Amino acid sequence: MRTVPHKTISLPDDVVPIIAELGVPFSTWVADQLRRHAASRSALSFAQQMLVDAERAAAAPPTVEESLAALELMDRSAPW
Repeated sequence: MRTVPHKTISLPDDVVPIIAELGVPFSTWVADQLRRHAASRSALSFAQQMLVDAERAAAAPPTVEESLAALELMDRSAPW
């Protein structure tokens, strides 16, 4: 693990309690979010994903596993 010395971020006061409730160190949470963001940038575009979904829907209903995978993709692609 690499540390970046003397890097500070400012947080609004209302965010501090949310961070306290994360259950993981803030640096771990930030690293996870950045990794998810980087992974979603290499994923299919929304239009491409819609075409893939349409092809799947025409063939057969999605399995539980496919539904969960689609949910995970949507979660990673969400702007929050």
